[in-house]
Amino acid sequence: MSLIKQLWIAISLLMLLVFAACVIASIESSKHTLEQQLQMKNIDNATSLALSLSQIDKEDPVNVALLLSAQFDNGHYQRIRLVDPEGKLISEHYNADIQPHTPSWFNRAFSIEVHPGVAQVQNGWSQYGTLSLESDATFAYQALWNGAKKMLLWSVAIALLAGVLGSWLLRIITRPLSEMANMAEAIGDQRFITMTEPRVTEFKSLAQAMNRLSNRIRKMLNEQSQLLEQLRFEANYEPISGLMNRKYFTSRVSAYLDNEDNFEEGVLVVSHIAELAEINAKYGGTGTDQILKRIGHALTELCKPENGLFAGRLSGADFAVFSSSPDNRELLCQQVKDTIISAAAIADSFPDFSPRTIASHIGRSDQLDSLKDLLAVIRQRNDLTQLQLEIDDQAQQSSSPLNTTRTESEWRARLDNAIMSKRLRLASFPVISPTNTLIHNEGPMRLQLEPNGPWLPAAEFIGWAIKLDLITEMDDLLVQIAIEDLKNGKPAIGLNISSRAVSNPTYLEHLHALLQANPEVADRLWLEVPEDGVFRHMEAFRNFCLTLKPLGCHIGVEHVGAQVARLGELHDLGLSYIKIDASVIRHIDSNTGNQAFLKGLCLIVHSLGMMAIAEGVQTNEEIAALPALGIDGMTGPAIQAPAV
Repeated sequence: MSLIKQLWIAISLLMLLVFAACVIASIESSKHTLEQQLQMKNIDNATSLALSLSQIDKEDPVNVALLLSAQFDNGHYQRIRLVDPEGKLISEHYNADIQPHTPSWFNRAFSIEVHPGVAQVQNGWSQYGTLSLESDATFAYQALWNGAKKMLLWSVAIALLAGVLGSWLLRIITRPLSEMANMAEAIGDQRFITMTEPRVTEFKSLAQAMNRLSNRIRKMLNEQSQLLEQLRFEANYEPISGLMNRKYFTSRVSAYLDNEDNFEEGVLVVSHIAELAEINAKYGGTGTDQILKRIGHALTELCKPENGLFAGRLSGADFAVFSSSPDNRELLCQQVKDTIISAAAIADSFPDFSPRTIASHIGRSDQLDSLKDLLAVIRQRNDLTQLQLEIDDQAQQSSSPLNTTRTESEWRARLDNAIMSKRLRLASFPVISPTNTLIHNEGPMRLQLEPNGPWLPAAEFIGWAIKLDLITEMDDLLVQIAIEDLKNGKPAIGLNISSRAVSNPTYLEHLHALLQANPEVADRLWLEVPEDGVFRHMEAFRNFCLTLKPLGCHIGVEHVGAQVARLGELHDLGLSYIKIDASVIRHIDSNTGNQAFLKGLCLIVHSLGMMAIAEGVQTNEEIAALPALGIDGMTGPAIQAPAV
């Protein structure tokens, strides 16, 4: 039983006892007053009647009897009795039929006891007799009963009013207690929230202690996240320039090449500083390091505005920039070259300084060995003018010509038609635990652009869907399809939700209504948002979690790896899982730096009450290494669905 109910029971019992005591005391007081009034009435009436009897002729007994009878009939008396000085009865009138119109139990509980009024009747100078008179108490019982009923009604009304006011006051007083209970439950769920300190002294000290606990844990998580970020930097970044090292850059590019749902074609730019040996000879090691640091910082700033744009240092003199978009290849190539020249700032000593730069389209069908080929081309070329902009015409184009053969209006017409006709479906890629248990099936989007045409992966149309502002409609339709599949008995489904959909209040409202209408499938729906979208739209994502999490669905973050320093910001959202980016998982069995990073990341994730799932698992060696590092689930090309 809750504390509030126990308090209400205690208060109700106390109020019942208090009101019962007040009612009884009031009835007893009224009874005593009525008894006094009846006593005085009896005395006054007896004295008055005795005086009247003393003044009449008493030689004839009939006169006495008539006066007593007249008085008895005209008044409200229970008994009038006259006896002589020796105690012999002269006359008596008694009403035996008096029955109070009040409950018998009430009459017994509050019996009115009144002594009769007594007066002496004179006959001249001698005593004629003694008169005793008892008034009818029926009206007293009725008055007492009516007063008791009024008192009870007023008590009930006051009790109800007190109950209403008490509920309001109790709600105000215990509100901090409810907040602390919610806070304790949140901490139990590893959501480290804080609360406003209440004014009540006892609650205030407890709230302060709980807030200190949450803040201490939050601070610890932030510190661990910062240490983890430092570890990630040491394992994957080149210390002088601050750019990705070759292994990590290669893993990041490979992760894009293997992702058919989010990538189709991009641009790879490689720049070679042929004069590095001469620069080192002139400026020395320290000066050269400063130049490389400036170049690294400039390339980082160049790539910062775009999530799918990043730079790395492939070797001492070779730098690379990758863009997940195929647009503006020539422009990006020139920007990289100009950025390096400007950042190096050595035109005074090397007026002809111009890094040899080459740009190439790179798609999912390309092998990553093309990096080596590009580097070889750069090293073999000696003609500076030819190397200012080299385009690899042999780079394989996308397997689908859709991106280049249709106009914007054609794309809109076909995508609108596909959405209206509901030509969308979910692919299925298993996510399994280390014990080979199915956690859920990833359900990336597939779309049929033409009726009876091929089912296209998301990478082939998602860019146009975003550009034409249709991605939210697709996400909405995808959730409806997933709910229908779950209602038909399919296993748990994981859906990718775009950051645009997360930031759309209409979409969130519709999704909330869908899950409310289908509560039986909510716990088998796993919704995941990309890391970049989460931290770019943090408030919208927070609202997304707080709105949908109470309905029972699982919410997570995918492609985690680039912003682990901000993981502490997720401490109060109650997320179910994160999916760690494939670039971290690639060759994890042999990459000791990333092993330490991944183990630390899993510790933080577990401390936040979340599962850690590895993306892009490609080899049996990776599968064997991941559980020991703390991974709770795996997905990727090497993962097969468990046998049913």
